[in-house]
Amino acid sequence: MNILITGATDGIGKQSALELAQAGHQIFIHGRSSERLQETKNWILNQFSSAKIETLIADFSSLKNVKKMADSLIAKKVKLNVLINNAGVFEKKLGYSKDGFELTFAINHLAHFYLTHLLLPLLKAGSPSRIINIASDAQANYIDFDALNAEKGFNSYDAYELSKLCNVLFTFKLAKILKPDGISVNGLHPGVISTKILHSGWGMGGGSWHSGAATTVYLATNDEGIDNSGFYYVRKLKEKASPAAYSIDNQDNLWQLSLKMCGLKD
Repeated sequence: MNILITGATDGIGKQSALELAQAGHQIFIHGRSSERLQETKNWILNQFSSAKIETLIADFSSLKNVKKMADSLIAKKVKLNVLINNAGVFEKKLGYSKDGFELTFAINHLAHFYLTHLLLPLLKAGSPSRIINIASDAQANYIDFDALNAEKGFNSYDAYELSKLCNVLFTFKLAKILKPDGISVNGLHPGVISTKILHSGWGMGGGSWHSGAATTVYLATNDEGIDNSGFYYVRKLKEKASPAAYSIDNQDNLWQLSLKMCGLKD
């Protein structure tokens, strides 16, 4: 299969790339640094010399950069079988993307929303295909659509939890839309894993990258991930997300606002 993993130069994304490459798949790894992309590619090749790896560079704080990356993949005329939306940040201080959006929301949700829309033709060409959104159990219980841009103040944990709720809202809404196209869409919590986000935000360690990648790799390769759509997984099992994620109004409102922010039409 042809598999694209965003945020694949560290942590769960990096480990997922390794394990999926070892399984014989063609892997496209995304990062924002050409040096780290090359280091990751070499890291994988050193462990599995037959790995099929290509690199894609983009700064997800810029929608223009996201489009440039999508266009570069589209130009390759590949059929995309799996899109793993894994990239994420935890911002301790309020910052804004190049497009003027609060940075955590912009990178964790909006960039992936935009990228997924741009790559839908490749995913439809690769059908039956899969979209896997890496969320977290740290999801907000409420979404204020008048404060997506930190209009009512900024708290780093609230911003992160909001972005993770958005990941799940996007998952549930997109799953319904793409059902006729043979594209499954699922979200997951990878566990409490020793990643930069965990160290930065919570100052603690966690599980191994291998354990963090387990559910991602499972949904990318097992029949479970293609036969089921619109679910939230934890430890390879379906679990309940935040109650706010099941609100149809929340799903629809986020969808419409995200389209507007990205300059897309429904």
